[in-house]
Amino acid sequence: MPAVAIDVAVLLTADARAVAERANAYFDVSAAAGFRFNDTHHPHVTLGQHFVPSDQLIEVRTAVGTVVSARPPLELRVTGVRRGRTAQVLVVAPTPALRQLHEQLMDTLAPYEVPGSAAAFQQDDASPLDANVAWVARFRADSSYARFDPHITVGIGSNPISIDPFSFSARQIAICRLGRFCTCRDQLAHWTL
Repeated sequence: MPAVAIDVAVLLTADARAVAERANAYFDVSAAAGFRFNDTHHPHVTLGQHFVPSDQLIEVRTAVGTVVSARPPLELRVTGVRRGRTAQVLVVAPTPALRQLHEQLMDTLAPYEVPGSAAAFQQDDASPLDANVAWVARFRADSSYARFDPHITVGIGSNPISIDPFSFSARQIAICRLGRFCTCRDQLAHWTL
């Protein structure tokens, strides 16, 4: 059965999204060099990225729903900006509640993880890069538990940006299909905290 590349993500409030969109507007998106936030490219904080079997999406949604149900909103704080090899991100403080939710979801989704390829990503945009496929395949080993690094990717490129720190009360969790640059694309399920 084919795999689907998913992101279990915290979606931003309208005010936090506006900050992310303003930062995203500074980046070049010509020749598929980046992305713009819009109705199908959602700024987010990743809780876990996974390849899961497409025929088990209902079970995955149920499992995630069990973890997030009856949780209070997440109080999150963006502390600044960081530039990586290709992307710039808004750094999110790793609060105990955020870490706990991440770890519970990683534990819950471990039995569903399968190998995946570029075909698992959303296909209505530029194809994912090999690095995107590798990122999802290595998320558990490289970016989870003690290595969990909560952030909001706002653009691809080296133009330096700056923002003032801000806080927000996140109330939306979603499962999104992953796109190029591991963007959070179409929502497959969502919950309100």
